[in-house]
Amino acid sequence: MPAISTAQCYANAAAFKGRTVVITGAGSGFGRATAIDFAKNGARVVLGDVDAKGMGETVAQIERVHGSNAVVSRHCDVTSWDDQVALFAAGAKAFGSIDIVLPNAGINEIGRFDPREDGDATKLTKPNLKTLDVDLTGVLYTTRIALWYFINDKRSDPGLRAIIFTGSMSTFYGSEGVMYGAAKAGILGIQKGIDKVCRELNVRVGTICPYFSKTAILTSDFVHPVPKLGYAKVEDVVAAFVAAITDTDPKTNFGCYLIPDQWGVYRMNSQGQFVGAEGARRSREEMKALMSKGKL
Repeated sequence: MPAISTAQCYANAAAFKGRTVVITGAGSGFGRATAIDFAKNGARVVLGDVDAKGMGETVAQIERVHGSNAVVSRHCDVTSWDDQVALFAAGAKAFGSIDIVLPNAGINEIGRFDPREDGDATKLTKPNLKTLDVDLTGVLYTTRIALWYFINDKRSDPGLRAIIFTGSMSTFYGSEGVMYGAAKAGILGIQKGIDKVCRELNVRVGTICPYFSKTAILTSDFVHPVPKLGYAKVEDVVAAFVAAITDTDPKTNFGCYLIPDQWGVYRMNSQGQFVGAEGARRSREEMKALMSKGKL
């Protein structure tokens, strides 16, 4: 039984109505799923991705139900500052404001950090930093631009605003992929670093941390290391995003939402403590031990 139910996650979903949401990596996976769900709940979505075909499919699904006035999209390589600036500008021009930002675009590990596994080990070569560029530098760009829009928002009462990051269980427990693990751990560094400015601006901040989920980031030959856990359900991940953005409890601000298995969402407060009926009895150490043994 999850620590926070789907009904609890969506309890305040009406708050999306009229909000403008920027989502990077919206052409597939969590980006597509959140875009569709947020639009269903009344949000106007601003979508960016390098995958034109995938993003076109996301846009088409939204337009079929909600019309073209609910969505704006642009090609966006998150490693390009100019692409990201243009994405936000397109959203602001179309909808007049930026309210919620999901720096979601990400890729899996590219290359190998171990010199024995990445080319000729007799030659000294630089590591491939592409994963770090997308999964961390791109997130820093998105966050910086979001803060600029929030700081310069001239509305007397801008209402609900949020920056919600896409982390991973690797955010806490590391990864065999050095660059991927470093990037996802770095998300918490960003979250902590923007604490002061976001509290001053009344911006909610959080990180969503799924374990393995059946999205395009998993290759066809992927083998789950702990099969008993199953896969984090995309709908649970989306529900966690909704909760992180709309929860009115200040104690959940700057927290994390973990989806470590097929059984739902666990909420962690800003002090790193699990909260909720089931999560309250779970420490980080216990969570890690249970994951490693496949008993979660």
